[in-house]
Amino acid sequence: MGWQIIAAAMAGYLVLLGRSAWKQGEFIQYLRSLAIVATLCALLAGAVALAMLLDGA
Repeated sequence: MGWQIIAAAMAGYLVLLGRSAWKQGEFIQYLRSLAIVATLCALLAGAVALAMLLDGA
């Protein structure tokens, strides 16, 4: 239950940030930054998954 609350709070925060960026005319920059952060998180998750896979072998 705790992870759902954290995920909902994070999603709400990102929506508010997007709304603010939209009002300031910086929505494209916001989306670009969001894509960069998502890519970095995916790379980190991939590195952790690879380390777990190699450690288990």
